[in-house]
Amino acid sequence: MNNFKIDVSVDCILSQAQKRIDELQLVIEFLQKQLEKAPEGSLNGTSSHSQLQWQRIVGTKRFYLSSGNSKLIKALAQKKYNALLLEDFKRQRKALDKLINSYVPQNGEKTYMSMSERWRKQIVPLNIPDSEYADLWQSLRYKGKTIENTGFLTSKGECVRSKSEIIIADVLASLCIPYRYEFPHKMKNGDLSRCIDVYSDFTCLNIHTRKEFVWEHFGLMDDAEYARNAVAKIEMYQNNGYFLGDNLIFTMETHEKPLNSKIVRDLVKKYLI
Repeated sequence: MNNFKIDVSVDCILSQAQKRIDELQLVIEFLQKQLEKAPEGSLNGTSSHSQLQWQRIVGTKRFYLSSGNSKLIKALAQKKYNALLLEDFKRQRKALDKLINSYVPQNGEKTYMSMSERWRKQIVPLNIPDSEYADLWQSLRYKGKTIENTGFLTSKGECVRSKSEIIIADVLASLCIPYRYEFPHKMKNGDLSRCIDVYSDFTCLNIHTRKEFVWEHFGLMDDAEYARNAVAKIEMYQNNGYFLGDNLIFTMETHEKPLNSKIVRDLVKKYLI
């Protein structure tokens, strides 16, 4: 889909920076509380006759601390460490705040879209806009499994195999997630001896990361034979490089515990938006 031999990856710097800022802020608040509870004064160590002597400094006064004051020595040493650490984390936080305020992610899409349509027709963009990429991805023609009229129709008018698949398809459509129903993937079978076509229930695209996810729904998990086959299928996906949360999503249900549309929506928001 891209005529360039290079591609500019999705820019996650700002989100990663904000995550780091949030982490730093928690540590900063923790260190500040620790310093508030620390003993008064500071610790100074001097060498005398090859032995280290500790002094506690409070204002202009100095007090020598004997080995019997080990608890206080440790508390004051920890106080110094916490204070140095606090300053370091504050510097990191300040640098990241500056980055957040000044950095504008750009993978070329904004520049491309700023040009008129007549100009865009003459250009091969470094990265095509998400909407165009999604349209191209969605337009791929393929031959899925043969399906008779089940009576289960999605909001897009597609015929699927169950009410639960209607739920998944309609949530995907409502959140504008491109998907292919029962798209064939070449995979090695259970004993890895040959390749077979595996018609995954849904193959979905995260438009922003441009990453594909396979979504399998296991709808009869209270049936022992079906459950064994489901476990074998999940294992086959793993043997072919598909892992839960990375590029594989699956949902399950039983007769007593049907598919929850909220869970479907939460999964879509987690992995596909």
